[in-house]
Amino acid sequence: MRTLAIALAAVLAALTPAHAGDEVEVDFDQVPALHIPLGKRVVSARPAFEDYAFMLFDVCDALSLEGDDCLIYPLNASLGGNAVATIFDGNRVIIYDRELSPLVGYEGAEMIIAHELAHHHCGHIGTAPDPKQELAADALAGAAARLMGRSLEAALSTVAILAERPSLTHPGRQARIEAITAGWNNPEKAKGC
Repeated sequence: MRTLAIALAAVLAALTPAHAGDEVEVDFDQVPALHIPLGKRVVSARPAFEDYAFMLFDVCDALSLEGDDCLIYPLNASLGGNAVATIFDGNRVIIYDRELSPLVGYEGAEMIIAHELAHHHCGHIGTAPDPKQELAADALAGAAARLMGRSLEAALSTVAILAERPSLTHPGRQARIEAITAGWNNPEKAKGC
């Protein structure tokens, strides 16, 4: 269990420059993949590029989350244009599909990271999928956007990829827009999950 944490910490430390202006070259083809079971499949995930780690840190700072609340490892994997919060080998992780970034831009990627962090923060991991959990995560992501000084438009930057109609696990687009907006309008309430 600690082996994963140590390996990921070492890779993340290598990705984060020690001084402003320093650059670290990482050949991601040489970084070993973690094989993480998600449902009925196993995905190969690698430590996330530093911009995703910085997004996670920025969201944590904006929400005033400290310590274990933000001891979450960002990973990248091919997920068919999705992201997921989960626990692997006792470690909290967010797995983000980089294919999303060109669709939603930097602020949209930040919102997706905030949404997945919210699942960890709100205690949703290991429970049955529930549309109410998705709305709570959306509200907390909206709150993070507001606290980071992002506009409501930026907070809603992921709307284009949200499903129009609800499913068994996710609410429809309009309900999610309302949750993001509510979180943006009242960050303190959203922080209560």
